[in-house]
Amino acid sequence: MPTLFNSLRAFDYINASAHLWVFKKSIADIKFKANYVPTDQSVTNALKSLIQAEMARITEFSSYTYLSETNENSCLTTPMQETDFKFLKTQVDRPETECHVQGINNLKGAEGYLVKFSNNGETIYAVKRSTSTWKTSYPKRFINVIFADGELAATEDNGFSIERNFDFFCNDTKLFIANKRGFESVMSCRTAYTQAFSGLQANPPFAGLFTNMAPLIDYVGNNSMHLRRMAVVEQKGLYESPNFLGNLKRVSDNRGWGINFDATTNQIVACDQTVKAILQVLLDHRLMSEVTDCIYDVPDATQI
Repeated sequence: MPTLFNSLRAFDYINASAHLWVFKKSIADIKFKANYVPTDQSVTNALKSLIQAEMARITEFSSYTYLSETNENSCLTTPMQETDFKFLKTQVDRPETECHVQGINNLKGAEGYLVKFSNNGETIYAVKRSTSTWKTSYPKRFINVIFADGELAATEDNGFSIERNFDFFCNDTKLFIANKRGFESVMSCRTAYTQAFSGLQANPPFAGLFTNMAPLIDYVGNNSMHLRRMAVVEQKGLYESPNFLGNLKRVSDNRGWGINFDATTNQIVACDQTVKAILQVLLDHRLMSEVTDCIYDVPDATQI
């Protein structure tokens, strides 16, 4: 992994070719449709400057999880084959001459754009989710361009805009994610979260934890963060541990967490007042410091 990260940052972007593609999502099995957009030298140079600035900024990485976050100098990494990027890559790896954009209508409403930087047989892919309307009025954050004579060209006017950063990059088999929200939007990760929670509700060992799951279902609702958390609950499967309910009841009683249990079945009796605490223990994110004996709810946890 460090080798791919280092080669991503050390890649010779200045001397690489740069090919810009715009893409839209497709309901077909191919997942995406993409068109190649020729650019003049000013736009090409600007794209190279953008990715160089990004590589100078990003100096560290950690593994991508549903709850992990980036800081101003970090990115998250995940295998490419575990995402929908493999479908997008198939589209943009076609010959550019066969996929030439036909006009401005191919650009409007695009899901995003991708730049292929190629040099000496190596290719780096840089991806950006588009704004909702390809906004044209933010000169400090965007490079303004126009589509004329079959290619994009830089302009001082507000004609078409490319934002001054990228959401994620691909080097060989790994993705490096600089903007988690943008990545998850393009890769339709919310669908995975929703499916994970639906699967949990239909899973007898999980459903059997509760006398009634309705308070938990209502609490999660359509909230993206809560859906991410439930996806992590499914991944960890902590609730399937031997005597999970017995251990939880003992700790809750000892620590005064206030989680209620049915006296006969020992199942969790969820309610509006306790559902947040229940979610934290399902995540194993209610932790005690051995130094202070204080108990904390944490947003994420990395085992050491």
